[in-house]
Amino acid sequence: AALLTYRAAWMRDQGHNVTREAAMAKMAATEGAQQVIDAAVQLWGGLGVVSDQPVERLYREIRALRIYEGATEVQQLIIGRDLLREVAAP
Repeated sequence: AALLTYRAAWMRDQGHNVTREAAMAKMAATEGAQQVIDAAVQLWGGLGVVSDQPVERLYREIRALRIYEGATEVQQLIIGRDLLREVAAP
């Protein structure tokens, strides 16, 4: 996710449109974070879902991040639309 973010930033500095790259970076970061926190909740067992525990707080925050600026499904649509536009261009 970090490399995708750096690539998007570099492309932006070069004056390119980074819609697809930004969507890819956001999706990779939030999906990766969700996988990690899901594993942490499993490791913590019942304490992973108890209020005021760090894992529970992180779980809530990551869920919100997946929605903020577009859910994963929205990011997939943005990426797909941009790819189709690129392929259709002569």
